[in-house]
Amino acid sequence: MRCVVNGVQAGRVRVLVVEDDREMLQGICRSLRALGYDADGVTTGREALTQLRCADFAAVVADVGLARTYDLDLMREVQSLEGFRPWVMYTGVPDPLAPRWCGQSGVFCVLVKGAPTKDLLRSVEEACRAASWSGRARCA
Repeated sequence: MRCVVNGVQAGRVRVLVVEDDREMLQGICRSLRALGYDADGVTTGREALTQLRCADFAAVVADVGLARTYDLDLMREVQSLEGFRPWVMYTGVPDPLAPRWCGQSGVFCVLVKGAPTKDLLRSVEEACRAASWSGRARCA
């Protein structure tokens, strides 16, 4: 996917994927790249924070369990960084509190693992569009 700023094509849209399951991480990144995104993957919240401090990303895709269990303060730290980055979260176990928790953390949407890949990809596209609408499109 290309980012368009003021009618000019500005570059590939970067997405950060945070997933501790390496196979799932590789699969999500591969799917995003097939659609033209520049997808970077990390396996921990700390790595994600380092990447977000060093590079511009339009959106973040992350496992709810990883963010909640291992890096409770990660999202707060990320939100304190300059710029708007919508989060697309997904979970292996539907948690009735996840939408509320995510809503308080600035999450764009929550999906259940196992949902069609097209749903995840559509959510990433919408999140990137939201970043663009905010006036803070992030392009590589």
